[in-house]
Amino acid sequence: MYSVLIADDEAIIRRGLKSFVDREEDFTVTALCEDGQEALEAVKETNPDVCFVDINMPFVNGLEFIERVRKICPDTCMVIVTGYDDFAYAQQALRLSVRDYLLKPVKEQDFMETLQKLREFLHAKKRTDQLLSWGGETKQGLKTIEENRQLYSEKIKTALSYMEEHFSDPAFSLNETAEYLHVSPPYLSKTFREETGDTFQGYLQRLRLKKTAEMLKDESNLIYEIAENCGYSSQHYFSAAFKKETGLSPVEYRKGLTERG
Repeated sequence: MYSVLIADDEAIIRRGLKSFVDREEDFTVTALCEDGQEALEAVKETNPDVCFVDINMPFVNGLEFIERVRKICPDTCMVIVTGYDDFAYAQQALRLSVRDYLLKPVKEQDFMETLQKLREFLHAKKRTDQLLSWGGETKQGLKTIEENRQLYSEKIKTALSYMEEHFSDPAFSLNETAEYLHVSPPYLSKTFREETGDTFQGYLQRLRLKKTAEMLKDESNLIYEIAENCGYSSQHYFSAAFKKETGLSPVEYRKGLTERG
């Protein structure tokens, strides 16, 4: 559910915009304000996802309000609602990174189209935030193991280095690593988990996903090439594994990074 603040000095406009928002299940109005100062206080209290703001408001006008909110809640989406069809206002709105510009009287179709654009933007932002969080957690887990490497036995240190060198081989396995170390697979599996706190396969999976996430940042890397370079036997298998871990396909992940950037 996305929170919405509506700021306009005309009660009939506030009620009208609220009635439009109330028809949408994923938006809820958390504040109705009749002047810019009241709206600023409401922003501090509610941290809204979206603000619909009139330009001509008492005490603090809409453009000044937006500038001040940018310092408090930089991620809040701003939509100007005004009776002024003035190019100068539109230029200022663009400078302030306003998401949309609606003219009074606001038509329902125009408002709903704006809400749809906001919905798509907020969904993409939320998805990307989740992905960045997932990426951070994955990297942190791998980093913790790397930072503790000096505490591990020589065999586990060697296993980690061997994994870094061979993770891109789809056939790479615990058995191969155990053979390289001259130990049994059960022994390596048990020791690896005891010392690192992670399973061999779990670490390998996160290592591969970390590498794919890094490669997805570069749009010149094709999906099938990423799959081949990161140890997946096919693009289909890679996409399925990536989506299972992140909730998104590699294409959707890359799109989210682009929208975020």
